[in-house]
Amino acid sequence: MFPAGTSSEPRTRITLGEFIGLTIAGLALGAIYAIAASGLVVTYTTSGIFNFAHGAIGMVMAFVYWQLRVEQHWSAPLALFVALLLVAPAIGLIIQTTLIRRLNPNDTGMALVVTLAVMVALMGIAFTLWPQTQGRLLPAFYGPNAHLSIGGQLITYEELISIGLAVATAVGLRLFFYNTRLGISMRGVVDDRQLMAMNGRSPAMLSALSWAIGAALGGLAGILTASTYSLDIINLTLLVLNSFAAAMLGRLRNLILTFVGAIVLGLLDAYVVGYLKLTGWLVHLRPVVPTLFLFVVLLALPAVHLRSGTAAIAKAIRIPAGARSLGNGVALVVLAVVVAPFLHGTVLGNVNAGVALGIGALSIVLLCGYGGYVSLAQYAFFGFGAWLFSEVGHGGNPVGLLVAAAAGAVLGVIVALPALRLRGLELALSTLAFGQLAYYMFFLQPEVMGRSDLAIPRLHLPGLSLESGDRNLIFLTVVFALASAGVLALRRSRFGRILVASKDSQVAVATLGLNLRLSKILLFALATALATFGGALYGSTQRLVTADNFQYVSSLFIVLIVYVYGVSTPGAALAGGLSLAIAPLLAVHIPVRFQAVTYFMTGFGAFVLLGRPTGIIPAASEWLHDKLPRRVLHEPAVGTVEVSRAAASDA
Repeated sequence: MFPAGTSSEPRTRITLGEFIGLTIAGLALGAIYAIAASGLVVTYTTSGIFNFAHGAIGMVMAFVYWQLRVEQHWSAPLALFVALLLVAPAIGLIIQTTLIRRLNPNDTGMALVVTLAVMVALMGIAFTLWPQTQGRLLPAFYGPNAHLSIGGQLITYEELISIGLAVATAVGLRLFFYNTRLGISMRGVVDDRQLMAMNGRSPAMLSALSWAIGAALGGLAGILTASTYSLDIINLTLLVLNSFAAAMLGRLRNLILTFVGAIVLGLLDAYVVGYLKLTGWLVHLRPVVPTLFLFVVLLALPAVHLRSGTAAIAKAIRIPAGARSLGNGVALVVLAVVVAPFLHGTVLGNVNAGVALGIGALSIVLLCGYGGYVSLAQYAFFGFGAWLFSEVGHGGNPVGLLVAAAAGAVLGVIVALPALRLRGLELALSTLAFGQLAYYMFFLQPEVMGRSDLAIPRLHLPGLSLESGDRNLIFLTVVFALASAGVLALRRSRFGRILVASKDSQVAVATLGLNLRLSKILLFALATALATFGGALYGSTQRLVTADNFQYVSSLFIVLIVYVYGVSTPGAALAGGLSLAIAPLLAVHIPVRFQAVTYFMTGFGAFVLLGRPTGIIPAASEWLHDKLPRRVLHEPAVGTVEVSRAAASDA
């Protein structure tokens, strides 16, 4: 996201004074990015964990500062002291000691999911404590009329404060990390925790200190953003995307390059507003400037090479045989036939939408569960499938579904080609950036969806009408049963064994002579085809959609909830889709201040993974297998050793 509040009207001529004004405004915005990105670098450098909740911490601190300054009428210095030096470090310490300390930095998927969960949970808390139905403004530090005149342009003290604080932060952190024993020890924690412990340093204490510092920097960036632009939960939280674009220039380690990247981003934002005519398809260019900058940086930096080391070995999960998976599918369809007549109105419509989302969410099982690639752009693929079906599926022609799936496979190959250079964190953030780019530059275009309703016909099968919601539900359930059986069949195949083996150790698989690049391209093609297919069914079910149905933020929720239920289990896709679809119905029956039910459900629900890394469904299955051994089919667990041997024999 980008800070709102400045005009993006084009200027025909830019005078020297206006250029100076744009430059100062860009430097001020870049300074805020620099402070936020510095906090990301601090936490990542000392813990090896990328803090997705960094922007959410800054957002909460902005609202805490508003609460103290405006509601409680505290003085600005006292409110800043409490927010930045007491509350923010306390939040950082709590997150590190209760969650981050229990994570393995080599398990990128789990680390991302847990920090994403913290972000979503903090957003839910903010929506509950500070409902967005009430407008809030942060007063300027020196008042609205406090400014200087440079070249005929009025430069506010707020902008000068942001620039000064960014410079002080960059210099101070550089001196701290490279010229003090404590700073050097903090940098050494992520490289070799055992070695630091042998030298008399406590890795846990050093990591906790870094998270406290990072949270304070995130809080400072959030307060500066809110006081300069707007006090908005979504915008402030997703400031982390822009911060990541800056920090990526320094590979999340170099503070000086991070500072340079942030300043370049701020200047680009200002000059885009001042020099470009943002009309037509460019009208939404400004919010995606950091995204484009990120893509340029990722393509310019050297490719990530395979590294040996401690692999994050996934716990073995029982994979049902073909007959068993088909039997489960038949049972699911029978359940839908029995339940469908009792569902009506909004409830029936939401359940239909949930099953359609579950079909698309099977792509998450393929990518994240089997391949180990965290993708945060699934709603972009859903939206593409829905739009394409509206274009080619006239009258509900089922050929439109096949076209959507085929086009999705091609799109998956296109996305996979640059993704071949990336792994783990970089891949996850690049896919989220892709989702943001698709939302602003594609879905919001008037020719595609815009913010008006896009009519999508209900699927029409020869000799079978799906106009009624109960018949459509049964049909979607049949499709999900067949698709999940196909996903499980893929998992049992040679290709599936290679995927799971590479998820545990890409180095081991590469040494066996298997083609990881081809496997990655094929996986992305299959997963994206499934996502666009599910998106087409979702659009057909909804009949009317807008760009807001496919906001890139929604991808975070669907990935989180599938992880909670068990990302390696197709049933988790259905449970996740239904949960997200039914959550709005639950919110209606909850008091207004607790209507952020989706945020709490996905955010706090993801913390279950700390105790049950495999998810709820596999854990429940294991419990039933132990309690009812005679009634549950015994399936041999496919562990890492078996997978490696199978991959070796296939090679």
